[in-house]
Amino acid sequence: MNKLCVITGLTATGKSQLAIDIAKATNAIILSVDSVAVYKELSIASAAPTPSQQEHVPHYGIGIVSIQDGMDVARFQAYALNVIEEAFSQGKKVILVGGSGLYLNAILFDYVFTQADPISHEYDQVDNETLYKWMIEKDPTLAQSIHPNNRKRLIRALVLMDELQTTKTLHLEKQTKQLRYPTKIITCDMENRDVHRQLMSQRVDQMIEEGLMQEVMNAYALVDFSHPAMSAIGVKQWEGVFNQSISLETGIELIKTKTHQFAKRQRTWFKHQLNSEWLMMDHPEHVKQKKEECIQWLNNSQE
Repeated sequence: MNKLCVITGLTATGKSQLAIDIAKATNAIILSVDSVAVYKELSIASAAPTPSQQEHVPHYGIGIVSIQDGMDVARFQAYALNVIEEAFSQGKKVILVGGSGLYLNAILFDYVFTQADPISHEYDQVDNETLYKWMIEKDPTLAQSIHPNNRKRLIRALVLMDELQTTKTLHLEKQTKQLRYPTKIITCDMENRDVHRQLMSQRVDQMIEEGLMQEVMNAYALVDFSHPAMSAIGVKQWEGVFNQSISLETGIELIKTKTHQFAKRQRTWFKHQLNSEWLMMDHPEHVKQKKEECIQWLNNSQE
């Protein structure tokens, strides 16, 4: 039986290594589900698995396009489903790893997308009044639930509708949210929030040491900060550093703050949007048990 195992959850919880351990024990491939890791130019910013981590397990979905070409959920869905079917045809098992919610749902469930036209990157240059006017024109139902001055949510909704090539309201109405394959979903978190915050901050420091600033500078030479990929945490915050409106130290602290805030949003999203088994990664015995359960589940063709 063709089955998927999903290792998702909060940033900096150890998802990648857990997935690699399971993959080694089950002869599985790993498909990254990360909307930033798809870009060749942003491997540090996305905390993509290192070459040594990828050495013994085939990885897909990492560095597959240039930031100049762009990526959207419809194209990623087509790519990912092709990878999965090809793996199944070769008798391989598949593990999905990552925390990009829309990309994950597009793979797991029967979401249907119209192939998107090139995405507009101009929303950052538009005032709130115009954004809200476009929101009303594109999806008046959704506009009723968004405050005209909630700029971030307006831009996120407009970009999403560019990708979907339909209104978000109609898109949601079409989805029956049926799983494509038998799937076991593990959502990784940490019970000790202070330890998790420390790990997130340490990861940012490590990314700085690995050359994050230069990586973003190289990406900025190709596209500007209005590009959707450049809005990623760990990327967008360099805009102020580059234009000298904030110091390097302030920029790094801002990345850490935004990462902590992002983890909170992830926790809320996964609790309300995904039916999964939660795994506290700071409980070693629980991790060991859940790892064994995933291995057994993938290896048992009858379940």
